[in-house]
Amino acid sequence: MLPTTAHRANARRNLRSVQHGLRRDRRGAVLVLFAILIVVIFAMIAFAVDVAYMQLIRAELRAATDAATKAGALELRLTDGNGSAARTAAIATAARNTVGGKALTLNGSEIELGRSEYSGDGTYRFVAGRTPFTSMRINSNLTPTSAMGSVRLFFGSMMGTSSFNPQQIATASQLEQEVVLCLDRSHSMCFDMSGVDWSYPPSQGRLRNPVTGNPDPTLSRWAVLNSAVDTFISILQSQRTQPKVGLVTWGSTIGTNTAEYRLTGRTEVAVARDAVLSTNYSNIQNTLDTRSRNPILGGTNMSAGLDDAIAMLKEPGVSTLANRIVVLMTDGDWNQGRDPILAANDAAAAGVIIHTIGMLNDDQATLQQIATITGGEYIYAANDTELEEAFRKIARMLPVALTE
Repeated sequence: MLPTTAHRANARRNLRSVQHGLRRDRRGAVLVLFAILIVVIFAMIAFAVDVAYMQLIRAELRAATDAATKAGALELRLTDGNGSAARTAAIATAARNTVGGKALTLNGSEIELGRSEYSGDGTYRFVAGRTPFTSMRINSNLTPTSAMGSVRLFFGSMMGTSSFNPQQIATASQLEQEVVLCLDRSHSMCFDMSGVDWSYPPSQGRLRNPVTGNPDPTLSRWAVLNSAVDTFISILQSQRTQPKVGLVTWGSTIGTNTAEYRLTGRTEVAVARDAVLSTNYSNIQNTLDTRSRNPILGGTNMSAGLDDAIAMLKEPGVSTLANRIVVLMTDGDWNQGRDPILAANDAAAAGVIIHTIGMLNDDQATLQQIATITGGEYIYAANDTELEEAFRKIARMLPVALTE
């Protein structure tokens, strides 16, 4: 039987009713999805706000801690190692810096005093309690038990963490530096850079007896050393705090009964203090230039040079807070005087660091041992470029401010 008009109308009404229900269901599902999306977006925004706030707090805490530590270390230098004054300066400086809108408050347990000592690998190590004090380390904590407490987050409680506890450690050292350049001026410094004994640059090699001549002004080992020392001094002059530097040159004694005297009419001492400790570096350069205009004579009495350099750093005028450093440079094996290792042991007992530089030197073991004993660094230089880089590296190691 064919559907009547009434049946068709009724079917249409039923279809419209179903379609209306489906549209109503879809609107409900969209609203649910929209509500979930709003929650997710809000959570993401809340997370981003808290993360940004945490990064801001960390940056503020780092800046405030660094400032307080450097202020304390500077006070140690100004007051000859007075720990109480340094703590007061650090606390006052911290209070002038805000973290999360509040002045940073330090307590005594967060501040340590000690010394920063060279580790032999280009870094400095803080030794707590070591006197005389030259360094300060501050460990700033924003924790429930600290003076400032934890940092409250804006939305952290929604994610189960209402606060966080940042920490910042900084170590600063205001170290005076007293440095002695301890330079080999034995006759081998007149040789050329080939590494071959008794091989002279052309200007000196053409002499009837090269021993009587002055070192070549550009091609001799002495000339290469002078250039490297000029680089060393140039770097020191560019630094905000310039260390005092002295100069000891050494070779061996040339008396009137020696062949060198009969050839040149000149005598020589085994060791000479060519420049006292000073920031007037021109004295060093002028002395080396003067020696360049005269024959360089003698053997290799390394320990004589080391002994005098160490003695210079132990004199009453040297600051008790200073890092005392010897830069020993030689191109040959020691062949006169006592064993340099004995001098290195004396240096270590006196708290003197010896950095050693061996240029075209076969006896690297001795120089390495000297550096190891005293906590210094050994560098081998095979040519003029490497020698200059060795002096450049040591010059850049000397200044210390913020060390951690």
